Amino acid sequence: MTNDVFCIGLTRTELQTLCVLLPTTFPILTTEPDALDEAMIEHIAEQARCVVLNPKRLTAAQLEEFLYVQRRLLENKRPVPILLFSANMTRQQHHEIRMLEYPILVIDLHKRIDRNRKLAVKLLRESSLPCWQGRYTMRGNMLNDGWWLIDIETTGLDVWKDRIIAIRIARMANYEINWERPTIYIRQAEPLPAQISEITGITDDMLAGGVSMEEALEELDSLPCKDTPFLFTNEDFATGFLNAEYLRCGKTFDRPYVAIDKLANIPFGYLMQRKAWNIPALVGFKTLRKQPLDEELQKLFALTACTFEALLARYDVHCPGQFDKLYAADITDV
Repeated sequence: MTNDVFCIGLTRTELQTLCVLLPTTFPILTTEPDALDEAMIEHIAEQARCVVLNPKRLTAAQLEEFLYVQRRLLENKRPVPILLFSANMTRQQHHEIRMLEYPILVIDLHKRIDRNRKLAVKLLRESSLPCWQGRYTMRGNMLNDGWWLIDIETTGLDVWKDRIIAIRIARMANYEINWERPTIYIRQAEPLPAQISEITGITDDMLAGGVSMEEALEELDSLPCKDTPFLFTNEDFATGFLNAEYLRCGKTFDRPYVAIDKLANIPFGYLMQRKAWNIPALVGFKTLRKQPLDEELQKLFALTACTFEALLARYDVHCPGQFDKLYAADITDV
């Protein structure tokens, strides 16, 4: 799979909008609907990172072929491109064509602001950018080796004003949980805002019996196997707070990590999900192996396990040292 974005039946204005919105790392290729036969459609689907087409410019047979190839790629556990429509299907197409089991977003390339278009651009950008720290350190850590699942709760979203109040930790190995620590609660100088208690379920009484931030970070640093990576979601949020708390304690957060929600955009970007937590259920992921007891860690575990399985099956990726297979550009270890 390349970073190519194939555009079919789009106007010059629509193509210009895409050129402005997408990074230069996404070459935009165009073709006219008249040139589409089965071989061309298959070639586009197997090569493209994304396909943007105007269904009204395609025949029912051409559109049906695009959807058929998407299904076949999924069934054969091959990389699947993101498929976007620049307009709604005709009534006749709706009547004649069997749609996919997941929704296809219709993006508006004429409006100044369009929610679906914003989501599509976000997922495309995230699928092309490395979402880790310390890949060289963890390059030999196999997907079925040890990984630390990390989830944090905070008093808000401002990394310099707000603080971490709880840290959840579990260890995943061989696609199951083999160790889980009770939640680390961190004492606070000020009472929690009522809204934060309502959202997190954490109360001042829980924090009163907790540890200091220095002790919490010491526990993180003392986790066995320094090269075992952390796994979490919402990279900017998690690393922002961890970096800030480490800095306040005169330390540096340098643990290798992978932001699993961004990594999941590569095999599952075609689902166009605003919330990565929805992905395991949508792809029918189920496991009989041991899962975390904590509800938040359960969601993180499910997303991680189904993403790792997809990377192995569709891209033949066994460890972070092979992540370069997932990107069209050359990746340098850091």
